Amino acid sequence: MKQDIAIIGGGIIGVASAVELARRGAQVTVLERDRIGHGCSYGNAGWLTPSQAVPLANPAMLLKSFKWMLDPDSPLYIQPRPDPAFVRWLIEFLLASKKAKFERGAAALVELCRVSVDMWEEVAKRSPEPFGFERHGLLAVYENAASLEGAKRGVDLVCQSGVRAERWTTDEVRTKEPAIIGPQVGGYFYPDDAHCEPYLAVKALESEARALGVHFIEGAEVYRISDAAGSRRLTTTRGEITAAQIVVATGPWSEGLGKMLGFRLPVIGAKGYSIVLPPANPQPKRSIYLIERKIAVNPHRDALRIAGTLELVRNDSSINARRVDVIVRGAKGMLNIGETPASSEVWRGLRPCTPDGMPMIGRARGRGDVWLATGHQMAGLKTAPGTGLLLAQLMTGETPRFDPEPFRADRY
Repeated sequence: MKQDIAIIGGGIIGVASAVELARRGAQVTVLERDRIGHGCSYGNAGWLTPSQAVPLANPAMLLKSFKWMLDPDSPLYIQPRPDPAFVRWLIEFLLASKKAKFERGAAALVELCRVSVDMWEEVAKRSPEPFGFERHGLLAVYENAASLEGAKRGVDLVCQSGVRAERWTTDEVRTKEPAIIGPQVGGYFYPDDAHCEPYLAVKALESEARALGVHFIEGAEVYRISDAAGSRRLTTTRGEITAAQIVVATGPWSEGLGKMLGFRLPVIGAKGYSIVLPPANPQPKRSIYLIERKIAVNPHRDALRIAGTLELVRNDSSINARRVDVIVRGAKGMLNIGETPASSEVWRGLRPCTPDGMPMIGRARGRGDVWLATGHQMAGLKTAPGTGLLLAQLMTGETPRFDPEPFRADRY
């Protein structure tokens, strides 16, 4: 089968890219090694939050990472391994954690996310099946007065890019969000943030893509890419396909695709967990970020999803029970979820991280027919529609809606 464009990767980024390319008349096939939306897109926190759309590599993280990195109970854990490529990635991460670079990246990510959340709202209006989209804002709760005061610089930074923020006192948090039962000193409320149920959101976009004629092949792992008379031949576990252009949207598996194509793609997996519990009593009215505990809280209609931790592990997808316990214990200290809450789902996924914490969106270095849409760290869901839009505009020669420079795919 020959197509205009083959997208390798059927997570939220691949599906969103397929929608925008198909809208512009391209014949698109999406190749997914597992099932559509069953990687990191399946069980993430479900946040659509411009307020939290900042690069992972930042000066504050740099200072904390040395204390955290070898502590298996910390929010950031680096799994030690004598791997030259992994060591190189870590060195580049440390070098990228500079104030000026971080601030430029944050401004670009916030803009990408703000437009994407507006696009998600339009998807929710069109979709015949609801996916839990609600724009009730996000409340960042602080337990330490010094942390709250120190947050002002970061809050001001995202507000410069159009994010609205309100500072709430201890009493305002207690009154406006009674779900918080633990000790706190106040917080910041971001009224324009939203949340959804992540897997259902992927399925909503997949339905739009299918209606536009996008072809999906599940269980199709690409294991060879070769030239084929001006096109690329992709050999998969489900047969062969040729395409004039390729989009690599394989998240944490991008490094291997880069090797297959003959160039370095420094995207590694950072494992995160989410746990689905019965609703809290009372159930939160909105998304909540427990700042010191680094725990994300997302209220669903009939459940509560809590998520957290970041383990730089490359492609180790095993479940670390200790990390799961840390998240549940942390949430229990601030929310009324019971002494021994029974989880209906424990999920882990690998977030695709570049050294500078910025996605790679655009043409690959020296490859006219290979495009990248990967490396979105924890921002894949919240920036997916905008990523698809930017990629499609670059591939079709349109004037891009966003400045593509911060996301250049050939920067490594």
